Amino acid sequence: MNSLDTLVKQHVAPVMKAAGFAKKGRIFRRAAPNGDHAFLHIDADAVDPDKFVFEVSFWMVPLPSWEFAYRDVPNPTAPNASGALATCKVIPPDAAAHQPHEEGYFRSRWAFVEPDTRDLCGQELARVLTEEAIPRMVRLLDRRTLLDDIRTNPNGELVRLRDAVTSEILLRIDDDPVADVEALLYKAEADDEWALPFVTWARERLARRAAKET
Repeated sequence: MNSLDTLVKQHVAPVMKAAGFAKKGRIFRRAAPNGDHAFLHIDADAVDPDKFVFEVSFWMVPLPSWEFAYRDVPNPTAPNASGALATCKVIPPDAAAHQPHEEGYFRSRWAFVEPDTRDLCGQELARVLTEEAIPRMVRLLDRRTLLDDIRTNPNGELVRLRDAVTSEILLRIDDDPVADVEALLYKAEADDEWALPFVTWARERLARRAAKET
């Protein structure tokens, strides 16, 4: 077994399973009752011949975001991170970081030496997941919480993958008053001449919802 896979099996899988996440390879998935998903990805980086280097990130996939992204695909697969609305790196503490004194993108890389520091790195990752990342992912499965986060921290560690108005529409389209969402659609049309496919899709979804509610 690859050393990174050993770390994942021994240290990551138990805490993710306890939090209700299903495992497939190095990807962990948890679904909310409304079809929204949270994913945790562990991805190897072949950047250091002397260490196992990898990155950990989570991806928030509200069902409307997934369904818009795959609107033209017949019988799409179950949601995955390609339909994410937001993503966030899980940052290692110094003891498990590949470049602990680096700033920016490269500071997100985890690393260990096999076998000397694999368990230390795995224990630190399990701790960060348990104390920080998992509780945050679970909170962000609530659309209102996710909306509040991307509204109040637009340039924070949680990276929004769509523009602000589109993100807000996707997070409000199934639950908020139809008139309020319609007002946002008019704003999307006014702000972006390329928004027509999205606006058309959103209005059709709103119409179906309104028909069910009458």
